[in-house]
Amino acid sequence: MDLKRLKYFCKVVEQGSVSQAARLLNMAQPPLSKRIQELEEELGVALFVRNGNRIEPTNAGYHMYRRACEILRQVEDATQETIQIAHQEVRVLRIGLTHLFQRYFKPLFLELHRRHPQVELSISVSDSSHLESLLNDGLIDIALIQKPYRSEGYDFVAFDPIKLVAVVSKKLLPEKPQDPFPYLALGKYPLVLLHRARDAGTYEILLDLFRKGGVHPQVMMHITQPGAILDWLESGLEGATLLPCCEVDASQLHNSHVLEVFPSPQIFFPAMVKTPMTPYVKELMEIVSDGYPLR
Repeated sequence: MDLKRLKYFCKVVEQGSVSQAARLLNMAQPPLSKRIQELEEELGVALFVRNGNRIEPTNAGYHMYRRACEILRQVEDATQETIQIAHQEVRVLRIGLTHLFQRYFKPLFLELHRRHPQVELSISVSDSSHLESLLNDGLIDIALIQKPYRSEGYDFVAFDPIKLVAVVSKKLLPEKPQDPFPYLALGKYPLVLLHRARDAGTYEILLDLFRKGGVHPQVMMHITQPGAILDWLESGLEGATLLPCCEVDASQLHNSHVLEVFPSPQIFFPAMVKTPMTPYVKELMEIVSDGYPLR
């Protein structure tokens, strides 16, 4: 059944006149009369009867009018909903975020949402090595991670390195020293160190620095999340760790000391990483170009 014929039919019923309906439809009267006739022939019933100068719908015509109005309203609703969906299509950004720099990149996400509230963020929080795999598999668009140990196959924007600090349980070190703590002296404590799920990274660099200084440290645990290490030290684990300072809030630690380290090796390098085939996320690049970290 032709929707145009239904529209013409309803207009004739509403106007009670083919000629008046034709004027409102901006068409000639004979073609409109022809369309009504075709509709009656298709249904095999009379839809109108003449009453003086007016035409009125038959009982079948009234029924057809009510149902045709419902159909035309549904078509109009479907049309408007489709247009609205098309105009409101949500842009989804798939971003990987390493455990290592969750606090460091938090202002970036907040600013991204402030500037682009219509953008939907799909954020995968994981170990840097796992996020590199997601990048390579095309499952995320960009990763905010430790700069890849081997940069072949990646494009990246590197940020300033993050200072390293030591966190030591007060059970091992009751009094906080006034001066920076010697890096090699940390080797006498049981260590809980960050470690990637696979491949080399900061863990190997930290151990190598100890060994070059003639110290063979005791590593009792290695964990992928700074937050988990801090939680365990605060819960009574007797140990020490080395973390990027951006992830350590000394005011929230009551059972551990946060110490500056000397010398302080630069090993934590946050970066925005992508594959060469993937474009940079323009919304993120706008913020980075304005200066990040935000002041």
